[in-house]
Amino acid sequence: MTGAAFEVFLARLYTDAELRRRFLDDPTGEASRAGLSAEETQSLEGIDRLGLELAAESYRRKRVRRQTGP
Repeated sequence: MTGAAFEVFLARLYTDAELRRRFLDDPTGEASRAGLSAEETQSLEGIDRLGLELAAESYRRKRVRRQTGP
């Protein structure tokens, strides 16, 4: 089970390039600094890094399309 802080942190990873860079450099440190539990932090250590980057890029493109219109 994950808490609200975990969900917010994960959403920010997809939308905040600087946070994502810091997280990929030091997953445990960034998760700990975000106040995540030891269990939540551990679950993020094995995150699919390529999948994270691909999803973040997909979400970025969707935001751009939404802002600029069809």
